[in-house]
Amino acid sequence: MKIGFPSNPRKNLFKEIQWIAGNGFDFVDIFLEEDQATPERIDVRNALELLRQYDLEAIGHTAWYLPIGSPSQALRSSAVQEIAKCFDVFSNLGVKLVTVHADWPGGMFSVDEGVRFQSESLNQLVDQAEKYGLGLMYELSISQENNVDNLSKVFKETPKIHFNLDIGHANLNQNDPEQFVRKFHSSLKHVHLHDNDGHRDLHLPMGCGSVNWEKTLRALKQYYNGTITLEIFSDIHYVLWSRQRLKQIWEEL
Repeated sequence: MKIGFPSNPRKNLFKEIQWIAGNGFDFVDIFLEEDQATPERIDVRNALELLRQYDLEAIGHTAWYLPIGSPSQALRSSAVQEIAKCFDVFSNLGVKLVTVHADWPGGMFSVDEGVRFQSESLNQLVDQAEKYGLGLMYELSISQENNVDNLSKVFKETPKIHFNLDIGHANLNQNDPEQFVRKFHSSLKHVHLHDNDGHRDLHLPMGCGSVNWEKTLRALKQYYNGTITLEIFSDIHYVLWSRQRLKQIWEEL
Protein backbone atom coordinates (compact mmCIF):
# COMPACT_ATOMS: atom_id res chain seq x y z
CA MET A 1 0.00 0.00 0.00
CA LYS A 2 1.18 3.51 -0.88
CA ILE A 3 -0.47 6.56 0.65
CA GLY A 4 -0.65 9.91 -1.11
CA PHE A 5 -2.27 13.31 -0.86
CA PRO A 6 -3.90 15.57 -3.48
CA SER A 7 -2.43 18.84 -4.65
CA ASN A 8 -4.69 21.84 -4.17
CA PRO A 9 -5.37 23.36 -7.62
CA ARG A 10 -5.97 26.76 -6.02
CA LYS A 11 -2.34 26.82 -4.86
CA ASN A 12 1.07 26.75 -6.52
CA LEU A 13 1.87 23.20 -7.67
CA PHE A 14 5.56 23.45 -6.76
CA LYS A 15 4.73 24.41 -3.19
CA GLU A 16 2.14 21.66 -3.02
CA ILE A 17 4.67 19.05 -4.16
CA GLN A 18 7.17 20.28 -1.58
CA TRP A 19 4.54 20.19 1.16
CA ILE A 20 3.34 16.68 0.28
CA ALA A 21 6.88 15.33 0.06
CA GLY A 22 7.83 17.09 3.29
CA ASN A 23 5.01 15.36 5.14
CA GLY A 24 6.22 11.92 4.11
CA PHE A 25 3.63 10.88 1.55
CA ASP A 26 4.48 8.30 -1.11
CA PHE A 27 2.92 10.15 -4.03
CA VAL A 28 1.04 13.26 -5.08
CA ASP A 29 -2.39 13.09 -6.69
CA ILE A 30 -2.06 16.00 -9.13
CA PHE A 31 -5.34 17.84 -9.66
CA LEU A 32 -5.27 19.70 -12.99
CA GLU A 33 -8.08 22.24 -12.80
CA GLU A 34 -8.81 25.92 -12.14
CA ASP A 35 -7.28 28.16 -11.22
CA GLN A 36 -3.59 27.64 -10.47
CA ALA A 37 -3.27 24.19 -12.02
CA THR A 38 -4.76 24.28 -15.49
CA PRO A 39 -2.67 22.44 -18.10
CA GLU A 40 -1.63 25.76 -19.64
CA ARG A 41 -0.17 27.01 -16.34
CA ILE A 42 1.93 23.98 -15.42
CA ASP A 43 5.70 24.27 -15.83
CA VAL A 44 6.15 20.61 -16.70
CA ARG A 45 9.95 20.51 -16.79
CA ASN A 46 10.40 22.10 -13.37
CA ALA A 47 7.56 20.08 -11.87
CA LEU A 48 9.15 16.85 -13.11
CA GLU A 49 12.52 17.91 -11.70
CA LEU A 50 10.88 18.54 -8.33
CA LEU A 51 9.15 15.14 -8.33
CA ARG A 52 12.48 13.48 -9.07
CA GLN A 53 14.25 15.53 -6.43
CA TYR A 54 11.85 14.28 -3.77
CA ASP A 55 11.53 10.79 -5.27
CA LEU A 56 7.78 11.35 -5.32
CA GLU A 57 5.45 9.38 -7.58
CA ALA A 58 2.39 10.98 -9.17
CA ILE A 59 -1.16 10.09 -10.18
CA GLY A 60 -3.33 12.29 -12.40
CA HIS A 61 -6.72 13.80 -11.66
CA THR A 62 -8.86 15.86 -14.06
CA ALA A 63 -11.49 18.44 -13.16
CA TRP A 64 -14.58 16.91 -11.54
CA TYR A 65 -16.94 19.48 -13.06
CA LEU A 66 -16.39 18.75 -16.76
CA PRO A 67 -19.71 17.57 -18.32
CA ILE A 68 -18.76 14.30 -20.03
CA GLY A 69 -22.35 13.11 -19.53
CA SER A 70 -24.14 16.21 -20.71
CA PRO A 71 -27.18 15.71 -22.98
CA SER A 72 -25.55 18.29 -25.26
CA GLN A 73 -23.18 16.76 -27.79
CA ALA A 74 -21.31 20.07 -28.05
CA LEU A 75 -20.71 20.21 -24.29
CA ARG A 76 -19.58 16.59 -24.19
CA SER A 77 -17.13 17.22 -27.00
CA SER A 78 -15.78 20.30 -25.25
CA ALA A 79 -15.36 18.34 -22.02
CA VAL A 80 -13.45 15.61 -23.83
CA GLN A 81 -11.16 18.23 -25.39
CA GLU A 82 -10.49 19.87 -22.03
CA ILE A 83 -9.67 16.57 -20.35
CA ALA A 84 -7.47 15.49 -23.25
CA LYS A 85 -5.35 18.63 -22.74
CA CYS A 86 -4.22 17.11 -19.46
CA PHE A 87 -2.83 13.94 -21.02
CA ASP A 88 0.31 15.51 -22.45
CA VAL A 89 1.09 17.15 -19.10
CA PHE A 90 0.52 13.95 -17.15
CA SER A 91 2.53 11.84 -19.57
CA ASN A 92 5.51 14.20 -19.31
CA LEU A 93 5.29 14.09 -15.51
CA GLY A 94 5.64 10.31 -15.52
CA VAL A 95 2.01 9.68 -14.57
CA LYS A 96 0.51 6.32 -15.58
CA LEU A 97 -3.06 6.56 -14.29
CA VAL A 98 -5.54 9.42 -14.66
CA THR A 99 -8.97 9.92 -13.06
CA VAL A 100 -12.14 11.26 -14.69
CA HIS A 101 -15.41 11.75 -12.82
CA ALA A 102 -18.81 10.26 -13.40
CA ASP A 103 -21.29 12.80 -14.76
CA TRP A 104 -24.97 11.89 -14.84
CA PRO A 105 -27.40 14.21 -16.69
CA GLY A 106 -30.27 13.69 -14.22
CA GLY A 107 -33.59 15.46 -14.60
CA MET A 108 -35.72 14.16 -17.46
CA PHE A 109 -32.94 11.95 -18.82
CA SER A 110 -32.91 8.24 -18.07
CA VAL A 111 -30.09 6.18 -16.60
CA ASP A 112 -29.61 4.44 -19.94
CA GLU A 113 -29.20 7.81 -21.64
CA GLY A 114 -26.71 8.83 -18.97
CA VAL A 115 -24.75 5.64 -19.59
CA ARG A 116 -24.76 6.32 -23.33
CA PHE A 117 -23.66 9.94 -22.99
CA GLN A 118 -20.83 9.11 -20.60
CA SER A 119 -19.66 6.02 -22.47
CA GLU A 120 -19.38 7.98 -25.70
CA SER A 121 -17.06 10.45 -23.97
CA LEU A 122 -15.16 7.84 -21.97
CA ASN A 123 -14.37 5.63 -24.95
CA GLN A 124 -12.95 8.63 -26.79
CA LEU A 125 -10.87 9.56 -23.76
CA VAL A 126 -9.59 6.01 -23.24
CA ASP A 127 -8.36 5.91 -26.83
CA GLN A 128 -6.67 9.29 -26.53
CA ALA A 129 -5.11 8.42 -23.17
CA GLU A 130 -3.62 5.24 -24.58
CA LYS A 131 -1.69 7.30 -27.13
CA TYR A 132 0.12 8.90 -24.20
CA GLY A 133 0.67 5.61 -22.37
CA LEU A 134 -1.97 6.49 -19.78
CA GLY A 135 -4.67 4.36 -18.18
CA LEU A 136 -8.01 6.09 -17.56
CA MET A 137 -9.93 5.59 -14.31
CA TYR A 138 -13.62 6.29 -13.61
CA GLU A 139 -14.53 7.77 -10.23
CA LEU A 140 -17.98 7.80 -8.67
CA SER A 141 -19.57 11.19 -8.24
CA ILE A 142 -22.05 12.12 -5.52
CA SER A 143 -25.11 11.75 -7.77
CA GLN A 144 -27.90 9.41 -6.73
CA GLU A 145 -27.36 7.43 -9.96
CA ASN A 146 -24.06 6.16 -8.62
CA ASN A 147 -24.77 2.61 -7.53
CA VAL A 148 -23.42 -0.84 -8.34
CA ASP A 149 -26.01 -1.58 -11.04
CA ASN A 150 -25.51 1.65 -12.95
CA LEU A 151 -21.74 1.50 -12.68
CA SER A 152 -21.89 -2.02 -14.12
CA LYS A 153 -23.67 -0.58 -17.16
CA VAL A 154 -20.97 2.05 -17.65
CA PHE A 155 -18.19 -0.52 -17.43
CA LYS A 156 -19.99 -2.80 -19.86
CA GLU A 157 -20.10 0.01 -22.43
CA THR A 158 -16.55 1.17 -21.64
CA PRO A 159 -14.60 -2.08 -21.33
CA LYS A 160 -11.11 -0.58 -21.29
CA ILE A 161 -11.65 1.86 -18.44
CA HIS A 162 -10.37 1.23 -14.90
CA PHE A 163 -11.99 1.97 -11.54
CA ASN A 164 -11.02 4.58 -8.96
CA LEU A 165 -12.94 3.68 -5.81
CA ASP A 166 -13.82 6.83 -3.90
CA ILE A 167 -14.84 5.37 -0.54
CA GLY A 168 -16.52 8.57 0.61
CA HIS A 169 -18.64 8.83 -2.53
CA ALA A 170 -19.44 5.11 -2.31
CA ASN A 171 -20.85 5.75 1.17
CA LEU A 172 -23.52 8.16 -0.11
CA ASN A 173 -27.06 7.53 -1.38
CA GLN A 174 -27.59 4.48 0.86
CA ASN A 175 -24.70 2.63 -0.78
CA ASP A 176 -22.12 0.44 0.93
CA PRO A 177 -18.45 0.89 -0.11
CA GLU A 178 -17.84 -2.84 0.40
CA GLN A 179 -20.28 -3.64 -2.43
CA PHE A 180 -18.21 -1.62 -4.88
CA VAL A 181 -15.02 -3.33 -3.74
CA ARG A 182 -16.38 -6.82 -4.21
CA LYS A 183 -18.14 -6.07 -7.51
CA PHE A 184 -15.39 -4.11 -9.27
CA HIS A 185 -12.14 -5.27 -7.69
CA SER A 186 -10.89 -6.69 -10.98
CA SER A 187 -10.96 -3.16 -12.48
CA LEU A 188 -9.69 -1.37 -9.39
CA LYS A 189 -6.51 0.68 -9.90
CA HIS A 190 -6.71 3.43 -7.27
CA VAL A 191 -8.59 4.51 -4.14
CA HIS A 192 -9.68 7.86 -2.69
CA LEU A 193 -10.26 7.76 1.06
CA HIS A 194 -12.39 10.09 3.18
CA ASP A 195 -15.39 9.90 5.51
CA ASN A 196 -18.87 11.43 5.63
CA ASP A 197 -22.27 11.05 7.30
CA GLY A 198 -23.79 9.08 4.42
CA HIS A 199 -25.74 12.10 3.17
CA ARG A 200 -23.23 14.87 2.41
CA ASP A 201 -19.87 14.84 0.62
CA LEU A 202 -17.85 16.14 3.58
CA HIS A 203 -14.33 14.74 2.99
CA LEU A 204 -13.83 14.14 6.70
CA PRO A 205 -10.98 12.35 8.50
CA MET A 206 -11.39 8.64 9.16
CA GLY A 207 -13.78 7.89 12.00
CA CYS A 208 -15.61 11.23 11.81
CA GLY A 209 -18.47 9.85 9.71
CA SER A 210 -20.46 6.68 9.11
CA VAL A 211 -18.04 4.60 6.99
CA ASN A 212 -17.41 1.20 8.58
CA TRP A 213 -13.65 1.30 8.09
CA GLU A 214 -12.73 -2.15 9.38
CA LYS A 215 -15.37 -3.80 7.19
CA THR A 216 -14.48 -1.72 4.12
CA LEU A 217 -10.72 -2.06 4.47
CA ARG A 218 -10.97 -5.81 5.16
CA ALA A 219 -12.74 -6.26 1.84
CA LEU A 220 -10.31 -3.91 0.08
CA LYS A 221 -7.20 -5.65 1.42
CA GLN A 222 -8.55 -8.97 0.16
CA TYR A 223 -8.15 -7.75 -3.43
CA TYR A 224 -5.94 -4.67 -3.40
CA ASN A 225 -2.60 -3.36 -2.16
CA GLY A 226 -2.02 -0.30 -4.33
CA THR A 227 -2.23 3.49 -4.07
CA ILE A 228 -4.62 5.30 -1.73
CA THR A 229 -5.12 9.07 -1.78
CA LEU A 230 -6.22 10.66 1.49
CA GLU A 231 -8.74 13.08 -0.02
CA ILE A 232 -9.38 14.62 3.37
CA PHE A 233 -10.07 18.35 3.38
CA SER A 234 -9.17 19.14 6.95
CA ASP A 235 -6.36 20.31 9.21
CA ILE A 236 -3.08 18.53 8.49
CA HIS A 237 -3.04 17.00 11.96
CA TYR A 238 -6.26 15.11 11.19
CA VAL A 239 -4.86 14.06 7.83
CA LEU A 240 -1.71 12.65 9.40
CA TRP A 241 -3.76 10.96 12.12
CA SER A 242 -5.90 9.33 9.42
CA ARG A 243 -2.77 8.07 7.68
CA GLN A 244 -1.59 6.52 10.92
CA ARG A 245 -5.02 5.01 11.57
CA LEU A 246 -5.21 3.60 8.03
CA LYS A 247 -1.84 1.90 8.43
CA GLN A 248 -2.84 0.53 11.83
CA ILE A 249 -6.12 -0.99 10.65
CA TRP A 250 -4.48 -2.34 7.49
CA GLU A 251 -1.75 -4.10 9.45
CA GLU A 252 -4.22 -5.56 11.95
CA LEU A 253 -6.58 -7.04 9.35
